[in-house]
Amino acid sequence: MTQFNANPRFGLCILLFLVLTSAGCTSTWKSTFEPASPSIYPPSDRVVIREVPWERIDSVLRDIDASRASSDTHPDEWTPAQREAEKSLLVTALQLSEDPASLEILGRSVFTSTANVNLFDGSLSAFGRSIGADYAIWSTSYLGKTQTVQREPVTSTGFGYSRHYRRDGHADYDYLPYQETVYVPVVVERDEFAWLVFFVRTNK
Repeated sequence: MTQFNANPRFGLCILLFLVLTSAGCTSTWKSTFEPASPSIYPPSDRVVIREVPWERIDSVLRDIDASRASSDTHPDEWTPAQREAEKSLLVTALQLSEDPASLEILGRSVFTSTANVNLFDGSLSAFGRSIGADYAIWSTSYLGKTQTVQREPVTSTGFGYSRHYRRDGHADYDYLPYQETVYVPVVVERDEFAWLVFFVRTNK
């Protein structure tokens, strides 16, 4: 059964992780994925990547969280009808027109980032296909400015010398130019965004 936990900072029933993407690392979508289904599916043929407004998904997830908080019954003990009703709310929030009974919420990836997130570089689609998803429904929200530490190159130039001795014992010096680059930590202010992607499978 799908379960979502509240986080008051972003007004979403989600747990946010700070992840900065970088080339060569595990994809952000995979490293922050929170599975909602115990089922394992074969890879899908293609994934439809679609956006929904943050305010829309925020509102529905707030309602789901409030409903769970007011229930005298733990969600693990809900009836199939109660679970389907909650699922229908989420499907509606994701703007999917299919019958909710024909859809399965596989899970979600959720994180914050100050780096540029490219939704169409192939990594999101590849991960979605790998878990058998037919849809990757994403949303993002601006969180404001935050301070981050990054390494900046600092280059210095100058002259060095080498010393050698002649046979008469006197020293000669050869002066040589040099250039040296070191990376130093610098605190910079960047825009921070929250990202949320739901992965959905159509049970054909």
